[in-house]
Amino acid sequence: MKKFKIKIEGKTFEVSVTEQDKGVAEIIVNGKPYTVEFERENTAPASKPSIAKRSVRNTVSAPQQAAAPAPKKPAGSAKSVKSPLPGSIFKIPVSVGQEVKRGDQLVIIESMKMENNILADRDGIVKAIHVHTGQSVLQGDALLDLE
Repeated sequence: MKKFKIKIEGKTFEVSVTEQDKGVAEIIVNGKPYTVEFERENTAPASKPSIAKRSVRNTVSAPQQAAAPAPKKPAGSAKSVKSPLPGSIFKIPVSVGQEVKRGDQLVIIESMKMENNILADRDGIVKAIHVHTGQSVLQGDALLDLE
């Protein structure tokens, strides 16, 4: 995860950025999550992102590990909530089949002696939990699936 302080029209913003997929990044600006879509040009080292209010995930997302991309799932299917940082699973306050609301706590990860809350980005039902308390996770590892 990369952290920046940026100024836009004289206002300072704290931004945390993690790239989710090619062309899509999950960011947090002053504590509010957003999904940013961008295009990379072969000739330019950086591109101009367009910002859209995050509507899919309220968790701090992480880039995919070097692996084959998952096939696209149809609308309404379960979506994985991924670990935004390496650490160990401290607590899982939800269970499979439990209904959750946007902003509900899904997992607590301990990293660098800090507890990090992973929150639901949308209303849904916990379809699967891929981790257990005490397990070490890397950035981008699937924690659970929400449908």
